[in-house]
Amino acid sequence: MAKRVDKKSMVLQGKKKNSWLLPAAVVLSLAIVGGAVALKTSSQTAATDKANVGTYNVGTQVTYDAAQKIEQTVVQPEFKDGKIYLDLELVKNNKIVKFEIPNQKVTLPNGTTFNSLPITAYVAPSGRVVGAVSFCEPCSGTSFHIEGNELVCNVCGTRWTLEDLKGVSGGCLTYPPDEVKYEVKDGKMVFDEKELRAWQPRV
Repeated sequence: MAKRVDKKSMVLQGKKKNSWLLPAAVVLSLAIVGGAVALKTSSQTAATDKANVGTYNVGTQVTYDAAQKIEQTVVQPEFKDGKIYLDLELVKNNKIVKFEIPNQKVTLPNGTTFNSLPITAYVAPSGRVVGAVSFCEPCSGTSFHIEGNELVCNVCGTRWTLEDLKGVSGGCLTYPPDEVKYEVKDGKMVFDEKELRAWQPRV
C-alpha cells in the first residue's frame, strides 16, 4: 500500500514540476508576437514619416564636386497668411540655402537657447529638393555645407548623405537636419509656418 502511495506522490510531484511549462510557453509566444507587431509598427511609422516630407524634383540630377565646399546662402523668404514662400530658383541656383523663422524660441536639451528657428533647403544629387530644420541638436550646430554628395555640420563635422540624410561619419549621426513638409506652387517652396513653429528637438 505504501508503495502505491509513493508512486502516486511521485506522479503528482512530476505534474507540479511541469505545470509551469505551459504558462511559460504562452508568455514566450505573446512576447514574440508583441515584438513582431512593435517592429512592424515602427517600420510603418518610419515609412509614414518619410512619406510626409517634400518629394519635389527639379527634373535633372545634380553633380557635386568632392573638392568643392558649398556653404549655405542666407536668403529671405516671404511670410504671408500663415505660409512661408521660398523662391525655388534661389535653391536651385545656390544649391543650399538657409533662412530663419523669427521670434521662435528653441531650447535644445543641452541647454543652448535660440530665438529663431533655422530652416535649410538644398537640391540632392537626384534632383529632389530637401527642406529641413537646420539643427544638429547634440552639438548645437545650425550651419552646414555640401561637400561632394555629403552634408557636413560646420560645428562637429558629422557627415550625412545628401540624398536621404543617412549618417556617414561623426558624432551626431542620428541627428541630421530634420526634414519637414513643403509643397511647390508657382515656382515657390511653400511651408506651413504653424507646423514649423511647432517643431521640437529630437534629443
